[in-house]
Amino acid sequence: MARRSLAFRIIALSGAWIGMALFITAGLLVYFYRDHTARHYDAHVSMHFEELFAASELLPDGSFDLAFEPSDPRFHDLDSGWYWEVKQSGISLRRSPSLGENRLDLGNVIPTMDVIVHEIVGPKQEKLRVHVVQRRTDSRYEPLVFLASAPMTGIADDMLVYSRYVVSSFLVLGVGLLLAVMIQVRVALKPLQAISTGIGDIRDGRATRLRRDYPEDVQPLVDELNNLLEHNTVLLNRARNRLGDLAHAVKNPLTVIKNETRNMEAGQRELVLRQTGEIIRSVDHYLSRARAFGTGNVLGSRSNVRSVAEDLVYAMRRIYQQRDLELDDSRLDECWFRGEGQDLEEMLGNLLDNACKWAKSRVIINCKSDHDRLVLRVEDDGPGIPEVKFQDVMQRGRRLDETKPGHGQGLGIVKDIADLYGGSLKLGTSELGGLRAELDLPAA
Repeated sequence: MARRSLAFRIIALSGAWIGMALFITAGLLVYFYRDHTARHYDAHVSMHFEELFAASELLPDGSFDLAFEPSDPRFHDLDSGWYWEVKQSGISLRRSPSLGENRLDLGNVIPTMDVIVHEIVGPKQEKLRVHVVQRRTDSRYEPLVFLASAPMTGIADDMLVYSRYVVSSFLVLGVGLLLAVMIQVRVALKPLQAISTGIGDIRDGRATRLRRDYPEDVQPLVDELNNLLEHNTVLLNRARNRLGDLAHAVKNPLTVIKNETRNMEAGQRELVLRQTGEIIRSVDHYLSRARAFGTGNVLGSRSNVRSVAEDLVYAMRRIYQQRDLELDDSRLDECWFRGEGQDLEEMLGNLLDNACKWAKSRVIINCKSDHDRLVLRVEDDGPGIPEVKFQDVMQRGRRLDETKPGHGQGLGIVKDIADLYGGSLKLGTSELGGLRAELDLPAA
């Protein structure tokens, strides 16, 4: 399952909680309103009950007399659901005009001396909320049973209207609360976004530390990250110093050994020089690998290609000034290399030196950046290299022409450093007729 962002999780959980809380609250409100509406209808029916009680009388001969009928006009509308009826021993003595020829059937309901409320089915199969009470006005005769009802449709209609209001209001409230949560999350996560942006600036070399004006809840994290960056820088500098010390400690004795070989016999001298050369190549190889491996993804490693290239072009013009070479660096775009400047200098320096050795009159340098990749090309108009030899010349110590100065290390070093940065070195034929060396490296 794809990992969700922190903001998505907070908003999703808050949205679920808000939805659940509003749903439960809406249910409670509807339930309470139904109870309130039912009580309101019950109050009307109770009032009519009082009118029935006041108007009802058993005469001395046991006959029933009703002085007046309840005043609510709904009792006169046929099948209105507003009914009343007076019974004695199951016989209907009087009933409301709204009942017509029908009777109210209590079913299993047993009247008592206290008013009880039941929901029954009316004459037209409608639901009624009926009040029932039994009263004895004369001990010589059977008690009277009074019934009065109100239609449930009135309660249901009121509930439907109220429910619509509640749902629409809670939908607006829910959307508003969710928007408020989204705004709060966005504001609350701004420090984390600022930290992410700050780390990106450090990685790209635009800053060395995270700024310190964060909320107090986030500041400890920022302090720890800054401490980690400082510690990483100290360790990296210490490792570089150790590598430099190792290089001097090994190369100085080797230089002394090479100088002393002049007093040896020719065969021994050749053997010692060959072995010391292998040692020097191995030291250069592993030192360059160690340096590149330690800096390839270090935060803040960012180098300007144009600046490094212009310095190298200036140096090459001085070195090869007697050959009157044209070094064209006008095609360099504004490109940045995600890595150490000295590694870029070593790779580009080797390529330029190799091109200048073999070029007849012209060397071209250009670079382009596409998203997160940097493409750097060095081309010359020299004799070039056969395609079948491309892989051979990128191996350390392999030289196609022993007459040219050097040890055959240049392209091998370039390839090793490029590999450690997750890049590559490709050779091809230039449009100028010579060799084209193309570096693919991470861009900053």
